[in-house]
Amino acid sequence: MAKAYRFDDSKPPMGSQVSAFRTLEDLKRFVLFQGGKKGTLKFWEIEGGIVSDQGGPDGITIKVISAKKVE
Repeated sequence: MAKAYRFDDSKPPMGSQVSAFRTLEDLKRFVLFQGGKKGTLKFWEIEGGIVSDQGGPDGITIKVISAKKVE
């Protein structure tokens, strides 16, 4: 089972396919680069199966088996 990271207002639903970042650090770096403020977004650690991987920090599509909120 793989892990990936995503920001979203709501928890990614089990069984859905979502785009995600490879690491939490890559996700946080992207949010700061886009002008996001710390603590204003919900970050999710997603476990599941990789559907596609284009390489790079944000090229993952993952089928959600579970998701938990992370800081």
